[in-house]
Amino acid sequence: MEVVPQELCRLADECLKASVEVSEGWSGKQTALVLDSRAAGNTDGAFDVIAAHGELADAADIAVGRLVSVLEQDMDDLYLCAFAYDCTDEIAASRLESTFPKLPFLTGGR
Repeated sequence: MEVVPQELCRLADECLKASVEVSEGWSGKQTALVLDSRAAGNTDGAFDVIAAHGELADAADIAVGRLVSVLEQDMDDLYLCAFAYDCTDEIAASRLESTFPKLPFLTGGR
C-alpha cells in the first residue's frame, strides 16, 4: 500500500471540516433543548421530568464536545503522519542519491 502524504492532508482537512460542522450544528440547536421550568406542568413528577431533561441535554453537550475533540485530534495525527512520511521520503531519497549518484532516475536521465 502506498501512502501519499497529500492524501493524508486531504483527509485531515475533512476531519477539520467535520469537527467545525458538528460544533456549529450543535451550538446552533443547543438552545432548542432548554425547557421552561413550567413545561411539565404542576404534576407530582414535573420537577423530576425537567431535571432529567436538563441532565440529558448536559450529557449530549459533553458527547458532542468529545466528538469534536476526537475529530480535531485525528486531524492533528493525520498531519503529523503526513509530515513524517514526507520527511522520511526526503531523507531516503537524499541517502539514495548520495550513495548512488549516477542512477538515471535520480539524476533525471543526466
